[in-house]
Amino acid sequence: MQDHQPGDKIIYGACQHDCPDNCAMETLVRDGRVVSVKGRHDHPFTHGVLCAKVRSFEKRVYAPDRILHPMRRIGAKGEGRFEQISWDDALDEIRDRYNEIIEQNGAEAILPFNYLGSQGLLNGMHAGDPFFNRLGATVGERTFCNSGASKAFRMVCGPTGGLDPESFIHSKLIILWGINVVSTAMHHWRFVKEAMKAGAKLIVIDPLRSRTAARADWHVRPQPGSDAALALGLIHQLIETGAIDVDYVAQHTLGFDELKARAAEFPLERTAAITGLTPDDIVELAKVYGEAKQSAIRTGVALERTRNGPDAVRAIACLPALTGAWRHKGGGYFQHPQAHFPIQRDRLTRPDFVEEGRRAINLFGIADALDAKNDRPIKALFVYNANPITAAADQERTVEGLKRDDLFTVVSEIFPTDATDYADIVLPATSQLEQLDLMYSWGHFNLQLNQPAIEPLGEAVSNTELFRRLSARMGFDDADLQRSDEALLRDSLDWNAAQLEGCSLDDLRENGFSRLMVGDPVERLPHAEGAFPTPSGKCEFASSMADTGGAMIEVYRQGYAGSEPGGAVDPLPQHRGTEPDPRHAFVLLSPKTHHFLNSGYTNLAAGSDQQPLWLHPDDADRLELADGDMARVSNDRGDVLARVRVTDDTLPGVAVITHGYWRKHVGGATVNALVSHKPANIGRAVTINDTRVSIELSSK
Repeated sequence: MQDHQPGDKIIYGACQHDCPDNCAMETLVRDGRVVSVKGRHDHPFTHGVLCAKVRSFEKRVYAPDRILHPMRRIGAKGEGRFEQISWDDALDEIRDRYNEIIEQNGAEAILPFNYLGSQGLLNGMHAGDPFFNRLGATVGERTFCNSGASKAFRMVCGPTGGLDPESFIHSKLIILWGINVVSTAMHHWRFVKEAMKAGAKLIVIDPLRSRTAARADWHVRPQPGSDAALALGLIHQLIETGAIDVDYVAQHTLGFDELKARAAEFPLERTAAITGLTPDDIVELAKVYGEAKQSAIRTGVALERTRNGPDAVRAIACLPALTGAWRHKGGGYFQHPQAHFPIQRDRLTRPDFVEEGRRAINLFGIADALDAKNDRPIKALFVYNANPITAAADQERTVEGLKRDDLFTVVSEIFPTDATDYADIVLPATSQLEQLDLMYSWGHFNLQLNQPAIEPLGEAVSNTELFRRLSARMGFDDADLQRSDEALLRDSLDWNAAQLEGCSLDDLRENGFSRLMVGDPVERLPHAEGAFPTPSGKCEFASSMADTGGAMIEVYRQGYAGSEPGGAVDPLPQHRGTEPDPRHAFVLLSPKTHHFLNSGYTNLAAGSDQQPLWLHPDDADRLELADGDMARVSNDRGDVLARVRVTDDTLPGVAVITHGYWRKHVGGATVNALVSHKPANIGRAVTINDTRVSIELSSK
C-alpha cells in the first residue's frame, strides 16, 4: 500500500483499452508525477482490482522508449531511424504533402488507419473522423472485432444489452462460449465465481483449454468453426425432447416453425460428425441447458472469427428464448450493452461531410490497398490508435506496401512499434493519464469520466488536440473541427436520454462514474415479457432484417460494422461446411494472450521475444517435434517461426500461435502473416480462425 503524503492528489480515471471491463482507476499524483495507479474499490465492476497489464500503468507512462517529440525519418523505411523536429515542421510537411497528393491523385488517395487503441468517445475510434471526412479521404471500414457478432445478435434480439453481467450471480447454469473470461474479462469472473459458490454449474465451450476452461465443471471442446452446427444441433434436441417454453415461444418469438425445420437438418449423428463431440455429450448438453431455466450464456468475439461465426451467434441467441430463460433472474444471454449508451455518433464523426459514393476500404485488408499495382493506390496513410502490421491480415504484403517510397505515412503513437519504423513522420501521443475522455463499456453498464492526472510528457498531444492542429493547418474553418474537449464531452452523448437520468458531467467529475438507468444490476429481467427491440418486438428466430442485406441492422456510417458483401442474408442461422485443404493439415487459431492487449504492453512484457506454438502431443510425435523446438509454420501467405509447446490444451489438428507479438521483438513475421482478409457474410467479420497451415521443424 502506497503511503499518502501531504499534497498528494487522487485523480479518478478509467482504462481506455479495448476491453469489456473498462476499469475504474484512481491515480495517486505527487508533485506532478504519477506514483501509482489502482482499481477503485467503490466501483461495482472493477471492485478494486486491475489486471496485470494495467496495474503498473505508471511504468507505461514513464517508459524510457516513450515517443515524446515529433520526428522525421532519416533512414530507409523499416530501419526506425528518425530526427527530432518541431510540431510546426511536422504539421507543415503533412499539409504540403496532402495538398500535393490531393492535386495529383485526389483526396481519396489518403487513408486513415485506426481502431480502438483507445476506446474513449473523444480520443478513440472517431477522433479523426471529422477531419478525414472533411478532407475527402477514403473511409476506413473497421471490422476487426465484434462487427459480425454484434450484428448477428441484433438480427435475433435487436440492439439490447440483454442479461446484465452482474446478474450472473443468480444463474444456476453458466455457459461461457468462445470466451476466456479469466484472461480477457477478468472482472466478470468474480460474478461467475460467486454463482458457482452458490451451486451454479459452469460449462465452457471452447476448442482450447484456456485459463477459464480449466476452471469449468465441464469443458466442451468442439472443432473450430463448428459452433453454428453445435447450436443448431442443441436447438433440435431441445425441440425434440420438449424442453422448450411453449408459452414464451408462442408469445415472444418469430419464426419458430422455420427454425425448427432448419434445426432438423442437424440431427444428433450429423452434429456429432461436424463438431467432433460424442452424441452423448450433445444430448447431455441439451438436457442440462433445457432443465436449468436460470441459465446464462456469454459469448466472446473469438466465436465470430470463422465463416460460420456470425451464424453461430445467431443460433446461440435463439436458445434462451426457446427455453424461456429470459423469464428468470440470471437467465438469458449477455453479448454487449453498447446500444444502451446514448452515443451521438453523428456529432462525433460528421458523416454529413461524406458525399455519396466516397470510396471505402476495409482496413483489415489494407494489404490490397497498399499494393503498388493497385489501380487507385493509396498515396498517404495516417495511423493512430492502431498498429496495422500486427492488426491487419496478410502481414508480409502489408509491410511491402509500407515500404513504398511513394507512400507518405504518418503515425501517431506512444511507443516505437513495428508500424512507426515505416513512418515518414512520427507524432507523440498522450497516454490515458494525460488526457480527458469519456468512456463507455462493452462489458458493463457504467459510464465513466477519465480526468487527466498529469500534464502531457514532452510534446505529446491528445488525439483531439492533434486533429484540431491538423484542421487548422489545412485551413478548414468548420467550427466542429475546432471543438474543445469540453464541447466534445457535451456532444458525445444525448444527455437528455432516459438512460442518463440523474447523470451529468458535474456528477461524473465528482464521482467518476455513473450506472446507466437500465434497472437494478442483479434484479433486472429485460425480456421476461419479450419487448425485444426488433422490428417485430419479438425474438426473431427468422430475422426480418436479413432480406435487406443488413441495412436495417445498425451500421455506423463510418464503416464500423461494414456492409454485407453478398447482399441478402439467410433469415435463419446456418452452418456451411468447408473442404479440407490437403496442402495444409492444421487449423490455426490465434487467441489473445494473458499478458498483452492486442499488441499493447508487448514491449513491457517478459517473454515477448518468442511467440509460442501450441501443438497436441499426437501431432508433435507425428511431426517429430519436441518442447522447445523451433518450428516453421507456413501457408501461401507467409512463414512464421515459433517455439513449440507440446500440450493437450489444444486439440489434435489444431495449432495455436497467440496474437500480439511485434516483428522487431521476434525477429520476423508474427501470426497475422498467415491470415487472410476474407470477410464473413454478416458484418464483414474477420475469419482468421479458418486459417490453414503446415508445420515442420525449422533449421533456424
